[in-house]
Amino acid sequence: MILIPLIFAGLLMVNLKDSNDLKLSIIQELHNNSCIPKGTEKIHQQLHDLLLNTVDRGEGNSALLIGPRGTGKSALVNHTIEKVRNDCKSDFILVYLNGFICIDDQQALKEIAKELCPKSELADLNLNSFASTMTFLLETLNSGDKGRQSVIFVLDEFDLFTQHHNQHLLYNLFDLSQSKSTPLAVVGLTCRQDVMELMEKRVKSRFSHRQYFLFGPPTFEEYISIAHGILCPKNVDQASWSSHVKTVLNSSDNKIRVYLERVYNFSRSIQLLKNCLTWVAVNLDSSSPKIDVGLFEEKLIDVFKDSKAVLIRSLSKLECCLLIAMARLSTKHANQPFNLEMVLFEYKEFVTFEGGKIDALPNHDLAVQALEKMIRSQLVRTLSSRQSKVQKDYKLMYLNVDIMDFTNILKTCNLPSNVQKWAQSILTF
Repeated sequence: MILIPLIFAGLLMVNLKDSNDLKLSIIQELHNNSCIPKGTEKIHQQLHDLLLNTVDRGEGNSALLIGPRGTGKSALVNHTIEKVRNDCKSDFILVYLNGFICIDDQQALKEIAKELCPKSELADLNLNSFASTMTFLLETLNSGDKGRQSVIFVLDEFDLFTQHHNQHLLYNLFDLSQSKSTPLAVVGLTCRQDVMELMEKRVKSRFSHRQYFLFGPPTFEEYISIAHGILCPKNVDQASWSSHVKTVLNSSDNKIRVYLERVYNFSRSIQLLKNCLTWVAVNLDSSSPKIDVGLFEEKLIDVFKDSKAVLIRSLSKLECCLLIAMARLSTKHANQPFNLEMVLFEYKEFVTFEGGKIDALPNHDLAVQALEKMIRSQLVRTLSSRQSKVQKDYKLMYLNVDIMDFTNILKTCNLPSNVQKWAQSILTF
């Protein structure tokens, strides 16, 4: 299921000037990304001590924060760094790198150079040369003395950095964190539970193996408690509003609680919860603040709109037939990968069985175009990026749609009866 986004930047600016303090406070709480997520106080303290030792005592350190999206990894790191900045006696340099932006080590080195080097030196440095940039940065970081400023590296989407060629950047950063030349800390953030397996052996040997795991609220009652805390910020004292929110969230007869439980069962992401509660904030009536239950229900229903269903209903008859052939292959062969050649053979068997009651096999180029469209739409996913040299007809792939959902969606599509019957036969294997 692909979630349809609930928030647009412009929406949050609606009537802000006319809103009361309660409305403004809730919106500020919704966008407060520098607070400690509930239940992570121990991890926060450990990470704080680790970074404080780097900044104040010159110790090199490294750590990984691992957890699903929306569990507060970035918020925890932001809050911890801010607290370290307030608590420590000396200043430090913060270098933030994102794996989606730094697609290779050379791009990452350019970003590091911009943060660490004065503009005068940067002008003389050839940033297009990976070797010269790496050499210069290593010399810069290694040439310091005990009084040198500490450096904290935050690597967001850490798993993407492991895909860089030979993992040169990770090796050198972890190696520097173990040396005494520069007080340096490396903090990685990732959603991948198997991130340690993605690192090369030489990179692992330089990593401190500190791993902190973050998870969403363990129970639905804690989830509701977080929702109450967001809608009732500490800096707003309105007993009637707090009582109203408590009644709405805790009433077993209220549909809002039912829909929130569905959101919780789908994902324990606090960010997704905030997205849902944003509709409450932007639609509060300044004169008489009260949750519009009907509107909230409508927006929560939007959360569970399955965009894959919309995509499948928009497909042509040829594309639907190819998807049905893929679903049959997945079911017959226990979800083993398949290729276009196998799909076309499955489709050919159906055409032969129907004996002219269905259109003939499509032109090969049309079939390839249909497949590429389905890959772009994420209805089909390729097995690996290492198949770049494999011919299109033989690239392995998986169907990225639940078979039961797929057959139910096809019932609502405008397809010939024999195609519908072929689709429903998927469930008979």
